[in-house]
Amino acid sequence: MTVERVIHLIGHLEGQRVNLALIDGSRIDDCELVSAGHGCPTLWLFVNGTDVFVPFSEVTDAWEAA
Repeated sequence: MTVERVIHLIGHLEGQRVNLALIDGSRIDDCELVSAGHGCPTLWLFVNGTDVFVPFSEVTDAWEAA
């Protein structure tokens, strides 16, 4: 997915809980979106007490967690 598409999908959700579907079929559910880009080609997530960086190219879908 392009940088523009990912930012369009979830850029406004920075600081909130999100779910991501990844290109390999896996998901990252109910994580905090710390940062969506800002010059870096990755999403910065906080998942179960750990910082995780996911390249935009690995994301197929994203939405706000319930």
